[in-house]
Order: sequence, then C-alpha cells, then structure tokens
Amino acid sequence: MAWEFVRQHLENVPIAPDGNRNGKIDMVAERCDYLLFDRMVAWHIMHGIPVPMDAHTFYEGLRTHFLQRDGMFFLPDQVAEYDEKRLHMELDNQQGAFIVMDEKSAIGWLNVKLKEQPMTYQEIQPIYLQELHQSKREAMPELLDILRDNFVQDDKGRWYVPDLSNAADLAKLRTKKLVKEFYDSYATGRGKLKVFRLEAIRAGFDDCWSQRDYKTIVSVGDRLPEDVLQEDQALLMYYDNACNMVG
Repeated sequence: MAWEFVRQHLENVPIAPDGNRNGKIDMVAERCDYLLFDRMVAWHIMHGIPVPMDAHTFYEGLRTHFLQRDGMFFLPDQVAEYDEKRLHMELDNQQGAFIVMDEKSAIGWLNVKLKEQPMTYQEIQPIYLQELHQSKREAMPELLDILRDNFVQDDKGRWYVPDLSNAADLAKLRTKKLVKEFYDSYATGRGKLKVFRLEAIRAGFDDCWSQRDYKTIVSVGDRLPEDVLQEDQALLMYYDNACNMVG
C-alpha cells in the first residue's frame, strides 16, 4: 500500500519544470525521499492505518521500486522526459528544494552537497552558514552533531553520505537518541513550548503511536504552537488522530 501511494503521488507532481534561470531545471522537492516519506506517513495516519515501515526501510524500498535521478524519484514512464531535458539543461538543485530552516532540511541539504563531493567540516561550515535560515522556534543541533549523527567520515576527515548498510545503523541510532530526547524533554511538563527540536517530536509521536500512547501525543501536541502543527502534515495527522482515539 505504501508503494501504491508513492506511485499515485509521483503521478501528480511536476516531472521537470523549467527554472526561472536560463538553461536550468528546478529540483522538485516532492520527489525527494524525505518528503515522500513524510507524505506516506501522513497518508497512513489520516486513514487510521499503521505506518508500515521506518524511514530507512522506506528509503531503501524507494530505490527498489522507482527510478532515481539527481536525488529525485520517478515512475518509469516519466524518466525519459526528465532525461531528455537533463541533456540540454543544468539542474538547479539548491534553492528550490532545500531552504535550510530546520534539522530535516539541513540533513537534506547536506545529502545533496556531500553526494556531489565529500567535504571536511572546515569546507562545509561556511557554505552551510550562508544557507541557514533557522526558524526561531527550532532548537537546531550544531552542524558537527548533525554530521556525526547522519554521515560518515573518511580517513582524510571528509564527510560523505553513507551506503545503505551504514545508513541503516546510523538511522537506528539517531532515532533512538531522538526518542529519548522526546521523553526526557517534551513528554513531561506543562506550558507552551517556545523552542524545541522538531525532529525529536516527530520521532516521539511515531514511537507513541506505535505503542498506542495517544494521550502523550495529545499532551505534547497541545503544548506546540498552533501554526507548527498546521504546517507539519505528519505531526498534524498524528495529533488529530490521537485526539480522536482519546475521545
């Protein structure tokens, strides 16, 4: 069912839109793995269906079920159109897809940069700071912590995107840390949250949902600013459905 949802989603998003700059194609964020995962999770929660897999399993399945070009995923009958444009136009893969405002978009941006070329912390830090437009509510980890939690370092000190086997281990460790932070920092307490780590709350909601702990989702959701819930489709689905389960 997850892959059928992705197929339908990919049928309804642009294939290769021309950018505003001469000779460039805009990258379509809705075709990137992290947003496809968010959409899949939200769809399952909205329909009251258990989320069938974690992020790493989903990312691995994307590469099995669909065709990948420039960090985006396509149906077989869409690839020819994209490839034809790509022959004649340059991909503008930075501005359209990754506005670095929070931890998730920072990871996506780093994936793009480090797939192009492994880089040391000293090389990537000034570029990262230029692209960072941090939300005032987001408790962002330091760049070095993001690199340590999501990427691998070679013997020359350059960070690069791990292969699938290493990525699985990194994803499990990262999720475990995020869930612990959720329960330690957000699952208890009262009053509105003003600054928070959104990735920890996403991981915590997912863990609570799997354990049918709907009350904790509602309790934390009530403490989040209303606009944060409304702007994050996955969080909103968890919260709305948990409210229905609690009654």
